[in-house]
Amino acid sequence: MKYLLVLAVILIGVFLWRSNREVRKPPAARPGKEGGVKAIEMVRCDVCGVHCPKVDSLAGKRGVYCTAQHRSQAES
Repeated sequence: MKYLLVLAVILIGVFLWRSNREVRKPPAARPGKEGGVKAIEMVRCDVCGVHCPKVDSLAGKRGVYCTAQHRSQAES
């Protein structure tokens, strides 16, 4: 009877020890490696210095501009 009591205490201790351990999770994947969001190429306006996306910028004879007004201002 004494051995059953010792065995029961040991089993309860092992159960509690295993249930309170931290479960290690695999590290989360870093964004951008598996086809996430891609960076947008930015250019600097030659008149005001504001950075804007390259697809929205206007190319002129003397550089890249953020608006048509800045392009005409720089090239006139």
